[in-house]
Amino acid sequence: METASVAGTSMFMSSGQTLQSLTTSMMKQAAEQQNQIVNMLAQNARQSPQPAASSGSGFKISTYA
Repeated sequence: METASVAGTSMFMSSGQTLQSLTTSMMKQAAEQQNQIVNMLAQNARQSPQPAASSGSGFKISTYA
């Protein structure tokens, strides 16, 4: 096998590993962003006021139009 062929194959493999590393980093970053969004939504749900049920028959619905 020629030296140029070995060097070319080595560079190709190195490029593939670099691309895989970048892809993994991007996936990790996307997962972290989604986790932050989930945490923010959970916090908003905890802080938002819950609807108060009226005594007896649940919620009252107005049919006036």
